[in-house]
Amino acid sequence: MSTPSATDYDFSRCKLCGKPAKPFAEIPGGQLYACGACDLHYLDHIDGEEAGADAPLSDKARRYIELRSDESALLHPSRAELVRRTAGDPPCRLLDIGAGIGQFQLLMNEEGYSTNGIEPSALRRGYAAETFNLQLSDQPVDAHFWQDNFAAAFDLITLWDVIEHVNFPRQLLRAAVNLLKPGGLLLLDTPNRDGLSYRLSCSAARLSGGKLSLFLGNFYSAAPFGHKQIFTPAQLDSLFTDLGLEVIHRAASYGRNPHKGDKIILCGRKK
Repeated sequence: MSTPSATDYDFSRCKLCGKPAKPFAEIPGGQLYACGACDLHYLDHIDGEEAGADAPLSDKARRYIELRSDESALLHPSRAELVRRTAGDPPCRLLDIGAGIGQFQLLMNEEGYSTNGIEPSALRRGYAAETFNLQLSDQPVDAHFWQDNFAAAFDLITLWDVIEHVNFPRQLLRAAVNLLKPGGLLLLDTPNRDGLSYRLSCSAARLSGGKLSLFLGNFYSAAPFGHKQIFTPAQLDSLFTDLGLEVIHRAASYGRNPHKGDKIILCGRKK
């Protein structure tokens, strides 16, 4: 599928495989759809161009960014360790998609990697420039800037807690894979839909005809750059395979027991 229009998207067509989908639950901010073919669950919301629009970096915005960034930064050392274990030592050229305020990029710069970052939020780009003197690109990975000038240019591409936020995940990953060198690695992490609270909530929604959603509203948000879809490990494994990536590492957490956790952590090698 080519990238659909964000302004007139038909949510009865699955965002992942294009097959028919139906609403199955109501949550604050919209309806959740389920694909009858691949079982992707997604919110009936698409971010428009205004989501990343320029805005002043107010004190309130700065405090919010710092709070959320501190939470995300706790995982960056573990993510860096995963990069070292799967990709080896630098020099490597790395692209971080959804870079936030650039903390992971700065960490990898310190370790000798050559990095670029993409961040759609003007507020976060402004914070990165003002605080760290770090210039993040506002051009999405499927833009001509990247596709025409950086095809097969990167050894590594990372998407940390990103794929659940984007409008069209298949199209974004396809564009990212195009920027990888043959043998290059794509690494991501994202929430796992197979957790108990999610499965119980889905059962309640279906038994109540979509009226009782329990905890599903905690997983999705119609706010700008909110969670739009939550995956199962099998769905992402299949998507990696479809896009020419061989899965070489999978885990559910960065903790001592990597097989128990609430995340999907994947690394795929471009064939």
